[in-house]
Amino acid sequence: MWMRWVLRTVVIATLAGLLWTGSTPPAQALTSTEWQKKSIYFIMTDRFSDGDPSNNNYGGFASDKSDPRKWHGGDFQGIINQLDYIKGMGFNAIWITPVTMQKSANAYHGYWTYDFYSVDGHLGSMAKLQELVQTAHSKGISVMLDVVANHTGDFQPGSYAAPPFDKHDWYHHNGDVQDWNDQWWVENGDVAGLDDLNQENPATAAELKNWIRWLVQTTVVDGLRVDTVKHVPKWFWRDFDAAANTFTIGEVYSGDPAYVADYTNYLDAVLDFPMYYTIKNVFGHDQSMYQIRDRYADDWRYQNKFTNGLFIDNHDVPRFLSDATGRPGASWDKWPQLKAALGFIFTSRGIPIVYQGTEQGFSGGNDPYNREDMVFNPNHELYKYIAKLNSIRNAHPALQDGSQEEKWVDDTFYAFQRSKNGDEVVVMINNSWNSQTRTIPNLSNLPDGTVLYNRMGTDTATVNNGAITSTLGPKEVKIFTK
Repeated sequence: MWMRWVLRTVVIATLAGLLWTGSTPPAQALTSTEWQKKSIYFIMTDRFSDGDPSNNNYGGFASDKSDPRKWHGGDFQGIINQLDYIKGMGFNAIWITPVTMQKSANAYHGYWTYDFYSVDGHLGSMAKLQELVQTAHSKGISVMLDVVANHTGDFQPGSYAAPPFDKHDWYHHNGDVQDWNDQWWVENGDVAGLDDLNQENPATAAELKNWIRWLVQTTVVDGLRVDTVKHVPKWFWRDFDAAANTFTIGEVYSGDPAYVADYTNYLDAVLDFPMYYTIKNVFGHDQSMYQIRDRYADDWRYQNKFTNGLFIDNHDVPRFLSDATGRPGASWDKWPQLKAALGFIFTSRGIPIVYQGTEQGFSGGNDPYNREDMVFNPNHELYKYIAKLNSIRNAHPALQDGSQEEKWVDDTFYAFQRSKNGDEVVVMINNSWNSQTRTIPNLSNLPDGTVLYNRMGTDTATVNNGAITSTLGPKEVKIFTK
C-alpha cells in the first residue's frame, strides 16, 4: 500500500508539472510588502460562475441550485470568464476557496478534504487551475488559495481520507471540542465533527508540509489563506509557512487582539477578526467611533499591521447588510452604513478583502444563506462605489502602506492622515445619520494654502493654520488628496 502511494504521488507531481501550459516561467512568490499593496476579492468558487456545466455532477454528487447546501456548479472556468468583471472593480488579487478533492454531496465549499493531492472535479482539473492562475496574472491579478491543514472531511469511524492520510495515528480521537476556552481542546478536538489531524505525529506533519510545498509549486499561486489556524499548535505553522515559501494569512476566529496577533509570529499575517467586530459595531450598529481608536491601540501586537486582512463580512458570518440596523425609522435603508464601512477598509491600514456579492447588495444571513449564487451587474451602484474606492487606493501609495495618524475622533466622526514619500491623504468618515461639519487640525506635510481634492466627490478643502474644514453628509466618506 505504501509503495503504491509513493508511486502515485510521484506520477501526480510529474503530471502536474507537465500540465503547466504557461508561456512564461512561474513567477516568484510575492512578498508581504507586495501584498500590502493589494486589494482582494474573495470568491467561493462553487457559488460564483458555472463556466463548464459538464463537470456539475462530478463523482456522483450532482449540482442542485435549489438546495443551498448542495453543489451549484461554479468552477475555475467560471472565474476565468469573470476576471474582467473583477478587474473592472479595481481588484488586483483574488482569494479562492479550497480546491482539494471532496467526497460529499454537501462539500461544495471545499473545506472537507478527501484527497489532498487531487483537485475536485466539480471545479475543474489541475491544468484548468493553472490556466486560471496564468490568466489572472496576465491581467495583473494575483491569486491567493485557501488551504486546510487542521482537518479532513468527516469520514471516521469506519474510513479515512485518501492515502496517505488514512492512518489511525495521523488523527486525534477526542471527539468534538468540549471547552472552547481551553486551548488544549481547541487544538485537539474535532471542529463540527471533522476528523482532526494530529500534527504532533512527525509523519503527519511531514506530509502536510510536503503537500503544501507541492501545491504552491504546482499551481504557482501567490499566497495562501490558511483555515482554522487556532486549532493547530503554533509551532507547526512556523514549519508550514517555511515549507509553503509564500505569503500566508491565517484565519484566527477570535475577537481578542492579543490572542489573534500572536499568530503573526508564526504565519505572515492574519485576518483581522478583532477589527471585523469593531466594524460591525461602529458602522453596522451606529456605535461610537472611539471603538476604532481603541482597536488601533492594539496594532503594536502585530508583526506587521499593514498585512492585516480587513473585511466587513465573509462566508462564515452573516453578511453586513443582514446584520446592520439601518436608518432609524427606516431600517431597510442600510446601504449608507455599508458604504461607510467599505470606505473605512479601503483607507485604513491593512489589506481590504471584499466577499463576492457585496458589490451586488447581497444580504444573506447565517450559513448557507450568506453563500448566494452570484449575479454580475457592473452597472450596480455598489459595484461602481467599490471601483471608485479601489481606484483611489491603487493611485495612492499612502493608502496602501503609508504611515497612519489619527487627527480627530468623537462619537460620530473619525479622521486620519496617511503619508508616504510625499503622498498625503486625509480621510474623513461621518458615522452619523445627519450632516456633520468638522475642522481637522494638526495636518502633517501640508503647508497652508495647499488645496486638497475630495476624490469621492467634486469638492475641495484648503489648508489653513494646518487644518481643513469640510461638511459630510450622513454616513459619508471623503478622501482628500493633493
